Formats: sequence, structure tokens, C-alpha cells
Amino acid sequence: MIRSEQSIVEYDFQNRIVVPDRLRRASDADYVPAAEQLLRIYRGGIGRPRQDLHRAVESCLSQLGACPPRRIAAFCKLLDDQSEYDSKRRTAFELRRKLFDAAADFHPIVQHREGIFEHELHDVRTKVAESIGRPWSEIEADLFADVLELQRLKSFDRELSALDLLSCYNLAQTQAALYKATRIRIDATQDLKTIIKHAKLAGLMHRIDIEDHQGTRRFRFLFDGPQASLRESTRYGARFAALVPKLLSCRGWKLSAEVLGPRGQRFLMRLSPGDGLRSPLAAPEDFDSSLESEIDAAWHAAPVDGWAWQRESELLMIGQTVMTPDFTLTHQQRDILVYVEVVGYWTPEYLQEKRLRLQRFTTSKITSTARETTVRWLLIVADRLKPEQQRQLADLQIPIVCFDKKSKPSDWIDALDLESV
Repeated sequence: MIRSEQSIVEYDFQNRIVVPDRLRRASDADYVPAAEQLLRIYRGGIGRPRQDLHRAVESCLSQLGACPPRRIAAFCKLLDDQSEYDSKRRTAFELRRKLFDAAADFHPIVQHREGIFEHELHDVRTKVAESIGRPWSEIEADLFADVLELQRLKSFDRELSALDLLSCYNLAQTQAALYKATRIRIDATQDLKTIIKHAKLAGLMHRIDIEDHQGTRRFRFLFDGPQASLRESTRYGARFAALVPKLLSCRGWKLSAEVLGPRGQRFLMRLSPGDGLRSPLAAPEDFDSSLESEIDAAWHAAPVDGWAWQRESELLMIGQTVMTPDFTLTHQQRDILVYVEVVGYWTPEYLQEKRLRLQRFTTSKITSTARETTVRWLLIVADRLKPEQQRQLADLQIPIVCFDKKSKPSDWIDALDLESV
């Protein structure tokens, strides 16, 4: 991510909207060849100091005319993020100590010998280099290698393209606009588990509202920090920003953020897949395991009439604890909802954690998206689970079916014993 001093945002005071700087293919077509030149500078700059590379970037982008200094600085930061520099902190410190110790006996040192000043700079350098055991050119190159601007480029990402670099810039400016955000709201219909997981990894507190909109269930995630209930704070802006690349890899969402502008005024920033930003991350896997994929394929190969099968379409809550069942079965005529959980691993730790989690959600009052309906649970386990492992799950009092290549979805429905419903 770029730093705040490299961020460019436009404040629309009339509509109270904040718009991050963004380069577009049509209006900013000149940046494509410029980005290609920047990549050539870095790929051909192995061994050059960081400050030289930055000067070359500035020289290239300055030719575009209306390129502001902050944009130049942002590109330097993004290129550096794809680079590896030779940082010799300890080596440089030791080298300076040896140099100063070796040169101490020759002071004062002058450019040209005159009178009592007989130690010329060139001669002293030669003698010091001999005592250290390295050529003076190497000593001079490594003497301040621990200074950031003087670090030399060691390697650079060979796969990065010009369009990738421009996409990174647009994403980075969008992230930087969130540094001053006090809270964000995400409305989502898909990839709910992924959103929740990455929000937790970012250390964000969340609240969830659920609503039905034109037959589609929508989930509203409100993210803020622990101090949000006490006072408005931008302390968590970097965490909001870190969430964006993960969000861009998901489907069916839109984001709105409250951002503090000049003089503490509140502005709104909106973001959705329609903005065309690209994430450097891969899209979430369709399934968490091959077993889930096989179970889903088995259902679609022989679906049961009257039942609708969906993956991770429900979000269950007990206080701050959230669970997304692997699949749901909904009867299309009767008010019956079945949460389907898959157990595909057999390590004792995994099985114990799964059992305790299911026990809590099957015996407690939960908040879900479902309307007033009859709720059932179904556990589908891998056929390789040992009998004692299956017995460990039996105390949950949930119907359990073993999945193999001969499994039929109709057998899953029969296991639910819904005749009494």
C-alpha cells in the first residue's frame, strides 16, 4: 500500500463524495507506454541505488505534463514494493568502523600535499583499501548501504506488466482513501464466509443486519474498530484498506465508507465490482475441499424434486460468533430449511472443534436469515471416517450420512425423517 502523503483524492463538497485518483484507459492512455518505460527502468536497474531509480521514474512521468508529484511518489513506492533491495545494515556499520579506524592515523587528510599536511586523499584511500582487503570502489559502494536511498536494487518482479502496474496504482489510491475512514459498510449476497474471515484477520469488529430484497437475501456488514462506540476514530483506516484486495476477489457486494475530509467533514466513498478495479488475489475457491465439490456434483447429478440446494447461502449468529453452513436445502413448498455440514477431515483436533461448534449452533437460539420455518441439520461425512470417529459425532443427535460414489441425494433426504414435520 502507498502512504498518506502519496494519496490523491478529490472531495466533492456539493455531494459530499470522495473520489480516489484513478487512471483510465481512454483519458490516460499515455500512462500505458510510460508504465512500460518504468518497468524497463527497474528491470535494467539491477545494482543501481534507489535514489537513482526514483529520479529516472520522475524524469519519465514528468514528461506527461499533468502528472502531480504525489502520483510520481506513489509509482516509486509501488515499484519498490515489487523490488528487493540489498540492505546491508550490519555490514555497512562494520565497514565504516573499520574505515574510520584505519584512516585515523592519517589525519588530517588533504586533497593535495602541502607543507606539513602530507597525507593526500588518494594515497590514504589506497592504503585503507589494502588494510581492509577490498578495492576502494567496493568500499565506497557499500559504505552507506544501510541508508534507504542508497540501497541498491537486487531483483525486480519479471512478471509484472504495464497494465498490472496501472491496476496496482488504482487499487493503492482507493486503499489510501480509506485511511481516513471511520467505518465501512458492505452489502453482500455471495462469498459471505470469505468476507467474514478476512474481516477477522484484519482485526475489525463487525455487526450484521439481514434483509430480504426482492426475493434475494442481503447481508449488511458494518465494520469499525473497538473505539467506534466511544468516539469517531480513523485509527482503523489501514485495516479497512487491507480488506479491499480481498473484497475485490469476491462476488456480489458493494461498499460504502464514511471518510473524514478537510476540517473533519464527513464524506461518502462508494466501491463495487462495477468500478473495474482488479485484485492481485485469486477469487475464492468454489469449494473448501474436494469432498464438498463431490457432494455438490452428486446433488446436481440427481437432484430431488421439490428441494433447492445452495452453497453457503445462510449466515448464522450467536452473539459475536458466526457460522456459515456448507450447504442449505430448502423445500420449495413446505417451510423446511436444512443446514448441511460436511466433515471431511479426521484429525482429532478438527473433529473436536467441529463437534463443539455444531453442538453450540444446534442447541442454542440462533439468528439467521430464515423466515419462520422448520429447521433441521444434516451431517455428511467422508466414508473414510472410522467408526469411533463417527460415534464421536453421534452425540450431536444430528442425522449423519456417509458419502461415497454410490451416495444418492434422495438418501440424504430420507435420513432427515421429515414425515413428522
